[in-house]
Amino acid sequence: MFNYSVKSQSVLLASVLLSGVSFTANANNDVNTVVQQQTKPSHWSGLPLLSDKATERGYELPIPVGVSLFYNNIDADYIAVNDFEVQVDGGLLGFRGPNDYVVPAEDVSITGADRSVQLKIDAWILPFWNVYALLGYTEGNKDILAKLDNVEGLPCDEACNGVVLPIPINYTAKNYGIGTVLAGQIDPIIGDTPVIVMAVGAIVKANTNTTDSVIKTKIASVRVGQRFDVGTDKLAWFLAFSHQSVDQNVTGDYSFVGTELEPLMEDVKFDIDLAKEETKNMSLSMNYDFGPKNEWNLYAEYGFLNWQHLIIGFGRRF
Repeated sequence: MFNYSVKSQSVLLASVLLSGVSFTANANNDVNTVVQQQTKPSHWSGLPLLSDKATERGYELPIPVGVSLFYNNIDADYIAVNDFEVQVDGGLLGFRGPNDYVVPAEDVSITGADRSVQLKIDAWILPFWNVYALLGYTEGNKDILAKLDNVEGLPCDEACNGVVLPIPINYTAKNYGIGTVLAGQIDPIIGDTPVIVMAVGAIVKANTNTTDSVIKTKIASVRVGQRFDVGTDKLAWFLAFSHQSVDQNVTGDYSFVGTELEPLMEDVKFDIDLAKEETKNMSLSMNYDFGPKNEWNLYAEYGFLNWQHLIIGFGRRF
């Protein structure tokens, strides 16, 4: 977590995920606090740039460099971007095959779940600008259900009406990505605690190693919240509105041998492009900074509205 009481997204990713930041700026510090800030030695990294200008105005800057570890769990629905192409071998549909069929996109439904662990390294380049890199591992599944009612060229004609082709896909993936955070604050509307405003953006790419699939995730969010003193520690809350797009091409094969559908089809090769059905969501997050220099932090986020996700993180700044 960054120490600006700011939350950025870690991929997920997927989606794709999500990470924390913490913005703390208080222009109402007393004289002693301002003197301590201005006489504090520069950070070993030389970051953030223009820090002297910020401290002259009484802003308490975060420790510039951080490392965080996050766990992310997300459940979401997906849609077929194009028609579902299948090649069937064996059984009635694959007789004298393999035979190719096309399932209309509107007859395909997809649900998915992903669980990931993400490592994030970040740095405040400027007092208001943070950049970060992500590296993670994901275990996920996509359950595809394709109705055969409107497929042309089936040898079973009306006998295939009501038949659903189920293809469960399980995969693991390694992902990498980059992101940025712009943070600032406005004067308090009620009380004396400033309101923190952040804009977060990230691009994440994941390569699966159990299916021929690439997952591309783009994230943008606006976050609003506040940060409070809890003794010598800091506690922050943030409400976020996010846009997250996920695009994935999935190709592979599945065997129905030993199942109820074996007389109809034995082996199926498939190719489909899918995307997240809903792209907009909201989330509520909490960030707790502690330690002698508030260098340690804990993070938790819950996503709601159009899909659910849970993020739990732990980090340290150096």
